[in-house]
Amino acid sequence: MINIWQLIFYLAIIYLLFSFIKFYLKNRNTEDEFTSIVNHTFRTPLTRINWISKELENIDLPREERLIHIQNLNNATNKLLEIVDLIVGVKDIKNVSQYSAKEASFRDIVEKSIEKYKEEITKKNIVFKLSSFNSIPLLILDISKISFVIDTLIENAIVYTPSGGGIIIDCIFKQPRKELLFYVGDTGIGLTLYEKIKLFSRFYRGSRANGLYPDGMGLRLYLSKQIIKRHNGKIYAKSKGKNKGTVFFIELPVRV
Repeated sequence: MINIWQLIFYLAIIYLLFSFIKFYLKNRNTEDEFTSIVNHTFRTPLTRINWISKELENIDLPREERLIHIQNLNNATNKLLEIVDLIVGVKDIKNVSQYSAKEASFRDIVEKSIEKYKEEITKKNIVFKLSSFNSIPLLILDISKISFVIDTLIENAIVYTPSGGGIIIDCIFKQPRKELLFYVGDTGIGLTLYEKIKLFSRFYRGSRANGLYPDGMGLRLYLSKQIIKRHNGKIYAKSKGKNKGTVFFIELPVRV
């Protein structure tokens, strides 16, 4: 007959085996998913570079076409460098010693980000509204890392908003909590409840998002959350559901 201690021992063994299997499956799936994402993401620009290189071997290629190919080659190379920076960032982003805090204007950071995407905004005929950011004090932050977060939110809004849609950006200084509330709202594909829960997870990409933009790695929002967390802030998203748009919020403390 099994006594209570033997029962506890057997239950403990079962629990440990279950935990190990769960851990193994979880990490195996993550590894498989990571391999698939990296394979697809690297393959696209590398295939393009290979094709352009062969085209440039044609000595009879007109000068105008050659210049276009060289520009496309530079774009593909920069895309690869961006991917490498993202992967390296997963390791370094949690290291506070890698952050360099300076006084900066939040509006200046946002305006510089918007400038990068003017061509895409025009191509998709997006109605773009930017508030005046009235009475927003200077913030102490890492400019390059916060710029990465703002770029991510604006780029996502553009990518997942259909042509003729709208994007609105605003920033509010909340008193007396001395807190900045920044948001980017769009009229895009929206989020399901499950997508909202998984949104900031490493390597996560929703099936609808992946269909619209298959070259994503599911790292930008994850890294953005880590960056905002190390600025003692919060980042989150709200949506009323599929095709009902999304609003991303950032809350940051303000030292005045």
